[in-house]
Amino acid sequence: MTGNARAALAFSGDTDVWIVDLAASAAALLAIEKTRGLLTEAEHARAERMMNAQLRERWIAAHSALHIVLRDRIGRAVHFAEAAATAKPRVIGWSGDFSLSHTGDLVLIAVRDEGQIGIDAELRRRVRIGDERRDLIEIAGAAMLPDVPLPVGDPEMSILAAWTRLEAMAKMRATGIGAFLETLGIIANGPGADAVAARAHQLIADEAKPAELAVIDVGDFDAVATLATSPPAGSPRLHHLSTAHGLLAN
Repeated sequence: MTGNARAALAFSGDTDVWIVDLAASAAALLAIEKTRGLLTEAEHARAERMMNAQLRERWIAAHSALHIVLRDRIGRAVHFAEAAATAKPRVIGWSGDFSLSHTGDLVLIAVRDEGQIGIDAELRRRVRIGDERRDLIEIAGAAMLPDVPLPVGDPEMSILAAWTRLEAMAKMRATGIGAFLETLGIIANGPGADAVAARAHQLIADEAKPAELAVIDVGDFDAVATLATSPPAGSPRLHHLSTAHGLLAN
């Protein structure tokens, strides 16, 4: 399922979402990282721990894209504050927020100057999960964005679309996905389908921590993606980061 079904109503006007196709851009991104040294020491250390060379290069390319987008937004090189295992990273000296999702050759980067944001994408794949938990995840995902039905007649994309809604919210709220699933009642002695739906809806409608969700159009990718953000309402700007874009000029 693709399409920015609620984008016009859902987001702050300072929100930008960048779509990166690593099949087209990885080589350029790796070359830029090699010449400019964008990644931090901590990021390089994490990359070096990856034993698979292809995955390591894709990870470096994705995070190089993140640095390029943030540097263009903020006007300077970025460094990240240390965070707990479940907390989201923050840029030192900047009050804005960002979120990155990387699946296969698809990278999404969401940035805004104020408030909180979270983004998640999933390429089509087979999901191995028990029927009961699958049902609860789909119930929660549907309740969080009732105006946009989950894909019909496509079981794998339906569960993935629901999952992106949960993951985007967990990222926006800077909680681990495990804790978020517990809050919803999907794991750890869940209270049942009706309670899960009610809890999911309440998370979106909570006046103390309101949130908006919308499906993001990922173009030609066979994938689903969801963006979560705190109000105020507005419209996001969608961009494609490619070798033709000025940000990738060496």
